[in-house]
Amino acid sequence: MNRQPKGFLWRIAHSWWILLPFTFYFNWIAFIYVGCRVQHKRWVMYGTLYAIPFSLVLVAIIFRIHSNILTYVWSYSLLIGAFTSMIHAFNIRKEFLARLEARHYGISYVDKPLILIHQNESNYGLNTEYPTVFQYDGPVPKTVITKGPLIRQS
Repeated sequence: MNRQPKGFLWRIAHSWWILLPFTFYFNWIAFIYVGCRVQHKRWVMYGTLYAIPFSLVLVAIIFRIHSNILTYVWSYSLLIGAFTSMIHAFNIRKEFLARLEARHYGISYVDKPLILIHQNESNYGLNTEYPTVFQYDGPVPKTVITKGPLIRQS
């Protein structure tokens, strides 16, 4: 299977969700989408956290709650959540694409060997904790040829 890094158009096509935080009301949908797409629970949790101001504003509209203090609190929390989610969306985009590419190849991002993790993260410019050179310190496997012919020993 060809494991070349995905191209520019693939990255753009799978980054459409980054427009959702600019809607201010539907910023939380972007994080729930990317969290479910790559099965990352923390991003789904952030999506529900960003949905709280939206749901409070929705409740205020439905039940016609008119209070100056509550209106200010809800509107400012909605604005702060929207701007925070915009920054957060740009921060997680590279990791999302790396996880999506690993998922596309059928490799679990958590169980992937270290060399593949490093390759995938370096393709997307992520900071990695792994060294660039991996050395195998295990024993060298002995093959049948180096041990001699197969002879039944009695």
